[in-house]
Amino acid sequence: MIVKGILLAGMVAVLLAGCGETVVVESAPPPGGFPGTNPFQQVLVTGNVVNLRQGPGTQYSVVGSARAGDTLLVTGEAPDWYRVYIPEKSLFAWIYSPLTSGAEMPNREEENQ
Repeated sequence: MIVKGILLAGMVAVLLAGCGETVVVESAPPPGGFPGTNPFQQVLVTGNVVNLRQGPGTQYSVVGSARAGDTLLVTGEAPDWYRVYIPEKSLFAWIYSPLTSGAEMPNREEENQ
């Protein structure tokens, strides 16, 4: 049997076999969920109302805002800034990291040694 592809749909894995048959395998997620399903760190916004910017600095345009208590996904970083994704708005933007908590920026001095 030649397997042409694997489709994951929620909790059901469907194997498409070369002989035209479809095999459905029911499986439960492992404790704690599937590994690697969310590779991003999360940050909690601690400032009252924080600007989200087009780039990592105040010279970039404001593209939105976040409020204290909002949770954002970190997808990248620059010195003192996080690149974040806001799924509800389908928006990538930059936030000033001192106005957040929950993610740790790598120590730049350790990286350079």
